[in-house]
Amino acid sequence: MKTTIKTIITAAILTAATLVTLSAKTLEIKVSNVRNNKGSILVMAHIPGSEQPVYQMVKAQEGTVAITLNLEAETAEVSLFHDENGDYKMAKDEMGRPTEGYAMKKCKLPQESNTVTLKLTYPSGF
Repeated sequence: MKTTIKTIITAAILTAATLVTLSAKTLEIKVSNVRNNKGSILVMAHIPGSEQPVYQMVKAQEGTVAITLNLEAETAEVSLFHDENGDYKMAKDEMGRPTEGYAMKKCKLPQESNTVTLKLTYPSGF
């Protein structure tokens, strides 16, 4: 009897793990218009219905960088910025306007593997 119960529990756990793996998707984010090699590109993906966002970071490289996220979702709201000064916060001027490059996009994830390109916007004068 104990063996049968253990077998059923093990089968249930393996089935649940397989279902979670099957629902996982990748989102490759190509970040263009990176103006220099200073700091990092910080990404946050908010999944509707989930309290905890998914975070990722990659070293900045002038031009284009790629970041891959593993998500269990059909949609994600992605925001990112170029943390040039390395303080892990969006730098702002005295008026509260961003001084580092940023981008945002709502992404649909219809495929197992998805790609989106986001162009960084840098406020003029900075």
